[in-house]
Amino acid sequence: MPAKRSLALALALLLVAAIPARATGFPAINVIDTIRPGVDSSYALWGNGRLGDFLYFGADDATHGYELWRTNGTTTELVQDINTGIGGADSSNPFGFTALGDYLYFAATDATHGEELWRTNGTTTELVQDIRSGADSSDPSYLTAYGAYLYFAAIDATHGWELWRTNGTTTELVQDINTGTSGADSSNPDYFTALGDFLYFSAYDATHGRELWRTNGTTTELVQDINTGTSGADSSDPNYLTAYGAYLYFSADDGTHGYELWRTDGTTTELVQDINTGTDGSLPSGLTALGDFLYFNAYDVTHGSELWRTNGTTTELVMDINTGTSGADGSNPGGFTALGDFLYFRADDGTHGVELWRTNGTTTELVQDINTGASGADGSSPYAFTALGDFLYFNAYDGTSGNLWRVSAAGTIESASPAGTNVSFGCMCERPILTLDGRLFAAVTTDETGTEFAYLDEPTYVLPPTNRDGSLWTATLVILAGLTAAASIGLRLRGARRA
Repeated sequence: MPAKRSLALALALLLVAAIPARATGFPAINVIDTIRPGVDSSYALWGNGRLGDFLYFGADDATHGYELWRTNGTTTELVQDINTGIGGADSSNPFGFTALGDYLYFAATDATHGEELWRTNGTTTELVQDIRSGADSSDPSYLTAYGAYLYFAAIDATHGWELWRTNGTTTELVQDINTGTSGADSSNPDYFTALGDFLYFSAYDATHGRELWRTNGTTTELVQDINTGTSGADSSDPNYLTAYGAYLYFSADDGTHGYELWRTDGTTTELVQDINTGTDGSLPSGLTALGDFLYFNAYDVTHGSELWRTNGTTTELVMDINTGTSGADGSNPGGFTALGDFLYFRADDGTHGVELWRTNGTTTELVQDINTGASGADGSSPYAFTALGDFLYFNAYDGTSGNLWRVSAAGTIESASPAGTNVSFGCMCERPILTLDGRLFAAVTTDETGTEFAYLDEPTYVLPPTNRDGSLWTATLVILAGLTAAASIGLRLRGARRA
């Protein structure tokens, strides 16, 4: 074998050998108790958002009150004491973190402006605009990035709670949807969901009631008055808006079928299927995509609340998990989260209690009875499903403690807990478990630390098992790749000269 070809092969083998083997077993859990050391709690990560390489959140260090902090697991620091107050312990209570461009936007309170819209890039933290001037609050909520703007609901002294937007420079009322008689009536927009060139949402006006609307920032319009009712102001109350394919799916009540599954592409708005015939409705919820179908929880009088799916043409029961004694008992599935070819969720089959299940549309199965309990029907009540790398992480109670658990794509389950007394993971918050690159973060409570947060590195997130820039592996990879490329160039040049 020619020398240069041997060199290229050797370097390639060296490159492969340099790839670290994937670790087996549950990664080490690191508890961070630096914000409020000791048994007192900082309540970090109860509200949070990501910007760049950091997670931002509110926390209480006992000196500044509940203020804006950030962490990447390695560095944890106070970003700004927004509400300095009189004694230094007043809180700004930041929440609703949503990234747009180079900034993370959120709602926060100070003693001068009340609760208003703020933003930070980690270096500069500033008030975006005092929408409701003075100490009164505009209460910005449902912050949603769409295009070059952040859309949200807010109240000012003139328009009530209406649709606003900002790009960080210009903050403006998009439309006063419910003008009312006094000018202060509200449309209370929510469920902001993007589809195509529009942002869809639910909103109220005095003519149509609460119906489905959309905006592109220039045009804001009613999509359809689904429930015309008898007075013209009856509401279909659209909720659980979910974009899937070319359609927006949602639950709505047209006054005839009860709350059923609907969809729209902005031109055609239609009932997908009357699952629970009559006026009671199937109450579809938890709409989540897997493959060619949208899965959800729905009720009918035969099966109770069970697992259904639709592709817009075919709508079908996936499985009657809890057949019960009357045939109408429901498993009430929820927490739908995709990992690989399966959709994982919690459900109660009437025998094992609320436990971990999964489906690929063909096979629907109990993954494991984590909490066997005394009667066999006690459940582990898994929640906060979060996919990272090759695993789905979640919180569950095994009858003794609330550990952090994970399941692989193959269905293998394992759990771990850090050192401490009376350890429990998670919080009653919007995102109890969250990820930042290859790290997973969660609130954790122990007798020794109070309620703080912990993180772990998931080595299957990428190869190599860290995405930290500047690591020894990164440097080795670059050098080896360069040497291999140089040897390959030599081979090509030699071959060209022969030709």
